[in-house]
Formats: sequence, C-alpha cells, structure tokens
Amino acid sequence: MNTKSSSSSAPAVVITGAGSGIGRATALAFADDGWQLLLVGRRWAKLEETASLLSNAGDVAIADLDVAAPGAMKDAVAAFVRQSGQVQALVANAGINPQRANATDTRDEYWDETLRVNLTGTHRTCQAVLPYMQEQKSGAIVTLGSIAGQVGMADRAAYGPSKAAVIEYTRNLAVDYAGDGIRANCVCPGFVVTDINRQWLEALPKERYAELVRKHPLGLGSPEDVAAAILFLCQPGSRWITGVDLSVDGGFTTH
Repeated sequence: MNTKSSSSSAPAVVITGAGSGIGRATALAFADDGWQLLLVGRRWAKLEETASLLSNAGDVAIADLDVAAPGAMKDAVAAFVRQSGQVQALVANAGINPQRANATDTRDEYWDETLRVNLTGTHRTCQAVLPYMQEQKSGAIVTLGSIAGQVGMADRAAYGPSKAAVIEYTRNLAVDYAGDGIRANCVCPGFVVTDINRQWLEALPKERYAELVRKHPLGLGSPEDVAAAILFLCQPGSRWITGVDLSVDGGFTTH
C-alpha cells in the first residue's frame, strides 16, 4: 500500500474499482468533498493516475489487489484504518462483465469469474469494513448494481444475475446492520459512457445505438452522474435512506 499524506482529520472512504470510470469519478467527488481515500483496484498505474487527480483530498492510500481474494480487502482496510483512524463510508464498485452472451453461449469460466468478482468481491469488501463501522456505530455502504440486475436484458446471462444478487445482498446488509447505525444502499447505473463502454458503443450499428439512446429519456449518462448519487448516499443528508436500489439511469427503467 502506498500513501499520499495531507490531512488525517477528514472522514475516510474506501473505494474499490477506483482506477477508471465510475470508480475514478467517485474518488474525485469524495476528494472534492475533502475525504481521506483508500483507492483499491487491480492496476497500480491506473490507481496512481486517479490519485494524481485528487488535489483536494485528505490522505490518499492505494492498494492493488483482487477484491475477491480471501483476506486481501481485510488487510488493506486494516492498514488504512491505522492511518485514518476510522472509516465512514465504503463504495463497493469493483466489477466485471467479461462476456456479453445468453445462457446457452455463456462459458463456464466467465460465469464463475463474473460471480466471483461481482458478488463474492462485494461480500468480502463489505466484510472488511463492517467491524470498524460496528465499533464506531456508524457508516454508509454503497454497492454498485446495474439496471441489468433490475430488468431483463439481452446477453447478460452472467452479469445480470450477479448484479441482482448484489442488490439483494445490499438489502440484507441494511436490515442486519441498521442497529449498528450502518446504512447500505445500492446504486444501479444505466448505460454510462466510460472509456471501456465507449469502445463498445462506437462499434454498435447506428440504428442500435440510436435505439439505446432513446431508451434513456435523459440520454446516456456519465461517470460523474453516478458519482454524485454515490456521494449523496454517504452524506448526512441521506441519513434516513437504507436498503434502496437507486436507479441512476436517465429514465431507462421507467419503461
């Protein structure tokens, strides 16, 4: 773990999948709000790029690891808490979608890896922060679902169920830990234009791209749109919100 020190008096947040896309935008949003951050991801160089953008943050720590690996998140969070003194929020954003396919065509290795990272990784990430939040009797957890976990979508045979499971897992967290002052909510983005998705979107036939945009009454989203919702759910103004799967989707799920 690497640390860039600034101030240790600010609230602290753990963000997984922080090297790009929604995770990077979320890190920027929390930094602009003055938080200390632990940035977690698989690619050290990408995490360093994110950290270099966080000029308004408190202390910033980096951990490159596999969120689903047993014990990896617990060790990283423990080191971060020794530095920050506490952890007020968790954003469990790390996830993958390695194969867009129906059930017949979904390969076993992609099914297993999608569930391992998206569901087991979320679970082990939450396990890592919960003891600290229980001790301080407060905390906000935001997991990342997807509209693919809320509605049926073509060629999401592994990804959709993995995100539906994350939504239900989050509801269980909300019930189990409310007595400890811990809130848990799930943000479900629509189609967001990230660096990875941009390549896929640009490869779509014009008619299919236009149809996809039409399904979002407010148009396609940006990582910053999702990050703003995540930050709100970790702030005092959302103190009476828990167990929610919040669609941040430009109106996609209104259909």
